[in-house]
Amino acid sequence: MSRRIGQTASSSSSSSRPSTCVVPFPSPPRPPQNTTLFEWKFDIFLSFRGKDTRRNFTDHLYTALVERGLRPFRDDEDLQRGEMIDENLLQAIKDSAIFIIIFSENYAHSKWCLNELVEIMKRRAEGRKVYPIFYHVEPSMVRKQSGNYGKAFENYENNSNLQREQIQKWRTALKEAGSIAGCHITNQYESQIVKEISGDMFREIVGEHCIEDGLVGKDSRLEPLKKLMISKPNDVLMVGIYGLSGTGKTTFARALYEEISCQFDGASFLANIGEVSKEDDLHCLQERLFCDILLGENQEIRPFHRRSNLMKKKICCKKVLIILDDVNIKKQLEILVGERDWFGKGSRIIITAKKKNLLLEHKVDELYQIKDLGELEALHLFSHHANTKGVSMDLSMEVINYCGVLPLNLKVVGTFLRDKDNFQQQLELQNLARVPAGENPGIRVSYNGLHPRYKNKFLDIACFFKGEHKDFVTKMLHEHDFPDENGIEVLTDRCLITVSERKLWMHSIIQKLGWEIDKGAAKAAKAAQPCRYWDLSDIQRLFRQKKGMQNVEGISLDLSKSKDIEFSTEVFKKMTELKLLKVFLGSDCVDGKENYKVNFSTDFRLPCSLLRYLHWHGYCLEFYPSNFEAPELFELSMPYSCLQQIKGNEIRFPKLTTLNLSHSRRLENISNFSGMPNLERLVLEGCRSLVKVDLSIGNLNKLSFMNLKDCKRLNSLPKSICKLKFLETLILTGCSRLEKLLDDLEEQQRSVNLEAIRTYRRVITLPPKLRILHLGHCRSLQGIPKLPSSIQEVDAYNCTSIRTLSWNIELRKSILPRIQVSLYHVKLCYFQGRTLLSFS
Repeated sequence: MSRRIGQTASSSSSSSRPSTCVVPFPSPPRPPQNTTLFEWKFDIFLSFRGKDTRRNFTDHLYTALVERGLRPFRDDEDLQRGEMIDENLLQAIKDSAIFIIIFSENYAHSKWCLNELVEIMKRRAEGRKVYPIFYHVEPSMVRKQSGNYGKAFENYENNSNLQREQIQKWRTALKEAGSIAGCHITNQYESQIVKEISGDMFREIVGEHCIEDGLVGKDSRLEPLKKLMISKPNDVLMVGIYGLSGTGKTTFARALYEEISCQFDGASFLANIGEVSKEDDLHCLQERLFCDILLGENQEIRPFHRRSNLMKKKICCKKVLIILDDVNIKKQLEILVGERDWFGKGSRIIITAKKKNLLLEHKVDELYQIKDLGELEALHLFSHHANTKGVSMDLSMEVINYCGVLPLNLKVVGTFLRDKDNFQQQLELQNLARVPAGENPGIRVSYNGLHPRYKNKFLDIACFFKGEHKDFVTKMLHEHDFPDENGIEVLTDRCLITVSERKLWMHSIIQKLGWEIDKGAAKAAKAAQPCRYWDLSDIQRLFRQKKGMQNVEGISLDLSKSKDIEFSTEVFKKMTELKLLKVFLGSDCVDGKENYKVNFSTDFRLPCSLLRYLHWHGYCLEFYPSNFEAPELFELSMPYSCLQQIKGNEIRFPKLTTLNLSHSRRLENISNFSGMPNLERLVLEGCRSLVKVDLSIGNLNKLSFMNLKDCKRLNSLPKSICKLKFLETLILTGCSRLEKLLDDLEEQQRSVNLEAIRTYRRVITLPPKLRILHLGHCRSLQGIPKLPSSIQEVDAYNCTSIRTLSWNIELRKSILPRIQVSLYHVKLCYFQGRTLLSFS
C-alpha cells in the first residue's frame, strides 16, 4: 500500500508497488465539538460486496481490527436481499464512527450495497469519516461508473421498476466516494495492507483520544520519552521511569502507551505489578503478558497450561511494547522481561519504579525521572479536578501552598472541593491548614469529610482489601441496613480508591495514610483496642499480651515477614467478633512454595460464628480444627495445606461460595460436598494425591467453576457432574492419569439371539452450560464425551492417547478460535465466522 488511509495523493511517498489514489473530495463539515469517537457503539462500519470479499480480504481486515481491540461492524448475513436496507443495518450505520468502503468488481451490481453507500455518504455530510478501499478496481471506474460499474448501471437504466431519482442518488454517492483519497489494491501483499489499515484505524480511533483526564505538562514530559522510543530502531530498548509515589509515573507511562502502542505488532500494559504479585503467581502475570501480545488486549484472559518456551519463540520475532508498572523487586523483572533476546527488533520495554537502584541493577538502557509540576501546572491540575468556577484564584493558590505540587494530593483535594459553595470551600481550607504537611493534607481532609460508615469502609480496604475483587469486598463489607456498593462508589468519586479490571486499588500514599489513621483512631479511643490487625508488631503484641481480644474483627498476617509465630486456642477463643483471618505470603515470595507456617497444637480451635473469610497459606494440620462450623463463611482458601482427607461431617458451610485448596499435595479425598450447598467455585489445582471426586458433587446446583489442574492421580470424574447445570468452566489440564472424563460410560448388554456380549457407548453430554474445557497434557485420555452447544473453548493440546471420536460439533460463530489440538487424527477446519471440529 503506497500510503496510509486518508492521505491525499500529494502527501503520498513514492513506492515501487503499483497504486493509484484519486484527488480527494472536499473535506466534510466538522462534527460538533462535544462528539467523541467513544460515544459510538461501533468504531468502524465495513461496507463490502459479500460475493467478492466476504471470505478473504474483508474477513482478514475484520479480524485484524478486532485484534487491535477495535469494535468493527460487518453484516454476516449472506442471504438473498431486497432493495431496502434492513432496519438493524441502518441502525448500525447510525451507530458507527468511521466507515470503510471496500469497492470490489461487483460492488455496483448490488442494489443493497448502493443503498448502504447512500446512507454512509449522508453520515459523511454530518462530519463522520469515510475511507474507501479500491480492491482490484480503478478509482476512476467508481467515480465515473465505467467498466463493470458502467455495466451495472446500464442494467439499472433499463429496469423500468427502478426510479430515476434512486439511480441518480447511487451515481452521486459513487462519484463522491470515488473522489476520496483511499487505498488502491492491485497485486500487493494483502497481509501487509491489512496490517497497515488496522494500524491506521487504531491511531485514528485510539491514539489521539485515549489520554487520561487532567494530564498536565504532557508534551514537555512525554517528548523526551518519545524521542527515546524512536532512537536505535533495531535494538531492544529498556527504559526506566523512576520517582516518588504520587508524582505521576503510571499516568505518564499510560499516556505514552496510548499514543505509541499502535506502532507495534503487540503491546501489553501490566499495572500495579508490586501489588498484583502479592496475590498472583508471577508466572500468571507472564501468561497475561504473552496473551496480551499474541491475542490482543480485547481478549478475555483465561487460565491455560504454561508453555513459556513456546510463547517466547512466538514473541521473539515480534516488535512489541511492554510497560511494567510499579515494579518493586528484581524477581519481577527477571520473570517478565529477563532477557532482551526474548523480544523482536525494535521492541520497547518501559519500567516504572520508585527505586532507581532497582532499574540500574536490571541494566536498563535509559533512565528518566518524572519532574515535579511547576506552580502553574499544579494550578491547572487542581482547577481541572475541582471543576467549578466557584473556586477563586486565591483559594486555589492557598490549596497548592498547603498541599504542594504532588499530583495525587491535588487530584484528591480538587475532587473533594468540587461543587462546594464558597463558604464550604473556605471552611475546608481552614481544616486543610490545621493538618501537618507531612500527613498529606489534601487526602486527610477528603477522608475527614466522609460519613463515619464510609470512613470504616475506607479503613477496611486500606488494611485488608487492596487488590481484591470488587464483588468479594462488597460481600465482605455488606451490612443488612447498608449496601456496600454505595460506599465503594463514594470512595471512587473521592479518588480515594480506583476500580480496575473489577479489582479495588488504592495508591500507596493513600493506603499508608489509612494505616496511620487506623492506628491513631485506636490510640484515641484509649480504653478500646484496635479492631483491625495488619501490622506484624501489633499482631505479635496482641498474641503476647492477650488483651482486647473481644474487639478484634480482622487479622491479616504476612508470613513472609515472620517465620516464627504461634496460634493458640486461648488467644482465639476470646475473638468473638472475628470476621476475617488472612494468613498469606507477601510480594517477597514468588512461587508460593516457601515453608512459612504457623505453629499451633493439634487441639486448636477457631471461633467461627461470625467468620466470613478464611485464607490460610500452609495450614499444617491433616484435618480441620475441631467443631469447625462456620455459618457465615463464604470463602475458604487454604493453599499449600497439609490436609489429607475432608470428611462430610467436618464441613458445614451453608453460605460458602468459594473453596480453594490448591496445591494441598496430601489431599486424597473430599468425602461429601453436601455441607456446602451454595458453592460456586471449587479450586483443587495441584492436589496431586487426589484420587477421586465424590459423587455428591452433582448436588452442587450453583457450581460454575471447577479447577482440577495437575491432579496427577485422578483417573476419571463421576458422571454426576453432568447434573451441574450451571458449570461453565472445567479445567483438567495436566491430569496425566485421566483416561476418561466420566465414569460408567460403557455398559455390557447380552444379545438373546447371538448370545454374545456387546459393549455400547451411551451418548452422554457434559454439563449443558459448559463454555470452557481445558484438557491439555491429559496424555492418558482416550475420549471426549459429546460437547454441549454452549461450548466456546476447548484445549486438547498434547492429548496423545485420543484415537478416534465419532461425533462432530459445530461451534457458535461468536467464539474465540482458541481450539488447540496436537493429534494426527483430528482435523481442525475454519469456516467464515464458524469453527468446525471434525474428528475422524
